Amino acid sequence: MKWSEKYATGNAEIDAQHKTLFESTEEFREALEGNCSSETFRGFLEFLRLYTEIHFCFEGECMLASHCPAAKQNQTEHEAFTEFVETEYAEFRKNGFDRARAATLLDTIDAWLDSHILRIDTQLRETNDNSAA
Repeated sequence: MKWSEKYATGNAEIDAQHKTLFESTEEFREALEGNCSSETFRGFLEFLRLYTEIHFCFEGECMLASHCPAAKQNQTEHEAFTEFVETEYAEFRKNGFDRARAATLLDTIDAWLDSHILRIDTQLRETNDNSAA
């Protein structure tokens, strides 16, 4: 999945962080299509765990500070996604690398990003536009 301006939130830092996630998932998808190892998958999962911790905290604070009406829903969805990532990490630690499961993980991330950013995060544009007026 590639970044496009339809995902822009009006917050340069959030957009930069989102772009990093888009790029990382694409890089992992390319690795998975090639000769991906268990260590590569572990690295990707660890990146996801760290990313969700840092990005979700930052984005949540931005939403609260701008009085974004989607702030509560954003938090709820972030908590669910964090739990999903933790479940995938636990599954990997228990059962090791599974190429099919890794591909499904990427598809799930892509679908979640598209849905979440377009429904929730882009509502920041409106709060940023209103505060600039």
